[in-house]
Amino acid sequence: MGLAGVLSVFVEKRKEKPWEVVDSKAVEPVPLFDEDDDIDIIYVHETRVVRNFVFDVRKDKDLENSLLFAQQQFVEEVQRKGYNALWSEGWQLTLLRKAKRHRVEVKYIGQPACLTGKQVQPHQPPFLAVLAELRLVCTA
Repeated sequence: MGLAGVLSVFVEKRKEKPWEVVDSKAVEPVPLFDEDDDIDIIYVHETRVVRNFVFDVRKDKDLENSLLFAQQQFVEEVQRKGYNALWSEGWQLTLLRKAKRHRVEVKYIGQPACLTGKQVQPHQPPFLAVLAELRLVCTA
């Protein structure tokens, strides 16, 4: 063990403040198709797929943009794995704060499917208006 290793045992680590949860909004996965849709199902992934994303944010608009970007990344991953639609889709967004900095954690949830003749169409995440209640909170 070198000198730096020995000294690090005796030097107190700087305590970093943890991220504080400011607010959280969630939309449980909802089906994107109903009985009236004329679709043929080839296969549906047996479980829901969950992906987590973390973004630093500065403005309220960044919250919506973070969710839209997470959805886009999720859909691209689903397409790379051979699916062409989402059978169900949902999300959870958690706003965090540390001093004057804000961060958002986005959990995107979906059940990929392969449908004949269908492609994943660009669309907004379900119940996007729920985000209207979420605002960045600045502290002095």
